[in-house]
Amino acid sequence: MLGGLGLDGPAGGVQCSRAGCAETAVHAVHWRNPKIHGLERVKTWSACDEHVGFLAEFLRARDFPVVVTPVDETVERVVPEEAR
Repeated sequence: MLGGLGLDGPAGGVQCSRAGCAETAVHAVHWRNPKIHGLERVKTWSACDEHVGFLAEFLRARDFPVVVTPVDETVERVVPEEAR
């Protein structure tokens, strides 16, 4: 597991973090709350194809910086899109 909310899913993969979803995650949604976390803090949610957009937009609507990668990739930091 990537340290996010995803649990072991079907066939030993990582389960999507969307409530009620039991699909295998293929994306990692990396984010942080800039009001309480520094650049070094990265939180990760796991997402299936159906829910990756929902989870990323949920976070962006709260002005959290978000980076989406394949489920097996990690990131060192998450910065606002305009700073990249």
